[in-house]
Amino acid sequence: MGEGTLRTLAAGVHVLEAQQRFQGLEVGARMTVLETNAGVLVHGPLNVPGSALGALGAPRWVVAPNKLHHLHVGRWMEAGAEAWAAPGLAEKRPDLRFAGCLDSPDSPFGEDIGVFPLRCFRMTNEVVLLHRPSRTLVVTDLVFNFAPTAPWATRAVMAGLGGYPGCRTTLLERLGFDRAVARPQIAELLSLDFDRLVLSHGEVIETGGRAALAEALGWLGAPAAAEP
Repeated sequence: MGEGTLRTLAAGVHVLEAQQRFQGLEVGARMTVLETNAGVLVHGPLNVPGSALGALGAPRWVVAPNKLHHLHVGRWMEAGAEAWAAPGLAEKRPDLRFAGCLDSPDSPFGEDIGVFPLRCFRMTNEVVLLHRPSRTLVVTDLVFNFAPTAPWATRAVMAGLGGYPGCRTTLLERLGFDRAVARPQIAELLSLDFDRLVLSHGEVIETGGRAALAEALGWLGAPAAAEP
């Protein structure tokens, strides 16, 4: 995994990773680039130039997918991308003029992209995307998947928070989720047709992503993943 190098996971699905520290811990960050029939979409933008997308060219849209992942969206807007925000982010970033808010399942990105705003965790108000052609679900901070190769301090702290090993949530989600709201929303996610799970922090789950997500959120009492 080369930092700053775009790599392809599947047809129409590309990622770019960089180092990122949060509260002193190295957690890494991943930007996801999705190709659609209507244009290219950047999810969770990083502080890299548009030229990092190479032959994909300039993106049509950039998505700030929750209230924490927004620091670098401005530079992509300046480069011409139409920016869409998670609910509540426009109020947090009045300096940015977003094209709209992703507060409903109506997708402004065409039929290739499903939009699923989660209203169960006000700290993030995360919006999950589904890239239908590749059966890829893209999440931000909903779950983490740190590998044994992650820095020892990151593994130790995340283990203490319940977020390691494997695909997991942390105590923040367990304490902060509105469970009555979360259960039907997570059930909806688990009913979707996806196999690959792309996360902003930790390793991509290339196959078995639906089962991994169901297990990570099993504490909600949400139904187990089943074949769509």
